[in-house]
Amino acid sequence: MFYRAQTSAVLATATDFLIMVFCYQILALPLGFAVACGPVVGGIVNFSLNRYWSFRASHDRLAWQLVSYMTVCLVSAVANSVGVLLLVAHTTLSYFPARVVVALLIALAINYPLHRFVVFAVKGSVLEK
Repeated sequence: MFYRAQTSAVLATATDFLIMVFCYQILALPLGFAVACGPVVGGIVNFSLNRYWSFRASHDRLAWQLVSYMTVCLVSAVANSVGVLLLVAHTTLSYFPARVVVALLIALAINYPLHRFVVFAVKGSVLEK
């Protein structure tokens, strides 16, 4: 399950960057809009792969999963932003390596556990008892 979830995350991230580049360089949309489109499409890819493949949780209520998934995304975005700002301010890392380090930490410490045990929790899991 862990490896499927990480594969899903990698595919979603690749989709995010491809959509951003396509919107900005091919469609000539404004950069801010292109950057915003990437995570939206990447999030749809990640949610769908996690629901149907990584966690095989299509039996649960879609509305609950969507709301909880979006909440995790918001928490993750804030944690990523704060983490990058702290690393850049207090180390010699520039923004890109800091972003990579923080993204990996957030993915493992926040995203995976919350997706596994909250958003796509299996009925009768530890948190439901």
